[in-house]
Amino acid sequence: MGGIRKSFKRVGKSLTFKNYIMKTKAFFLTTTMFVFLLICSTGTQAQTAKSNLDQVKLAQQTLGTWEATVDKDTVIVREHQEYGKGFITTVYYNIKGKKTPYYITTYCFDSKDGKFKGSSLFANGNFNTLIGLWTTEKKFSLDVVQNFKPETVSAKVDYVYETPTSLIQTLFSATGVKTRERNYKKVK
Repeated sequence: MGGIRKSFKRVGKSLTFKNYIMKTKAFFLTTTMFVFLLICSTGTQAQTAKSNLDQVKLAQQTLGTWEATVDKDTVIVREHQEYGKGFITTVYYNIKGKKTPYYITTYCFDSKDGKFKGSSLFANGNFNTLIGLWTTEKKFSLDVVQNFKPETVSAKVDYVYETPTSLIQTLFSATGVKTRERNYKKVK
């Protein structure tokens, strides 16, 4: 044991084998605790980032007919309904009592990605695809994308359900500039 002790001598100080083991244990325990806390905090952040909200249940709360006044003679109407395990939203204008189609959106929850995916068909023949999810119990956010590619965002839309009968729809450009806001009231 005398040979081992000689190898632990420092310049001007003698470090015994017992002291070396104690310092190594302390360093190991400190490092292990640090790594454990780092892993735990990273895991907690990842769980927070991934929504624990019941996405489908929240979407079911939006079912019904919603209206917003566009101008004196025009109301925009959104009819949300279930279609099997998916949803359909039919949107049209009511101009001086005449129903004018605007678009239809079909969407469902993709449990693999943890998001809603859907497509919109406009009355003029245009279409787009969308990817979205509930970020809180009152806010549904979606990105308008090309062919379900998340990197091709052309617009963003937030739907905030302030109360069970009040909805604020906010549209943004791809760069995040607010382009329009509408206040809807649930009528059915």
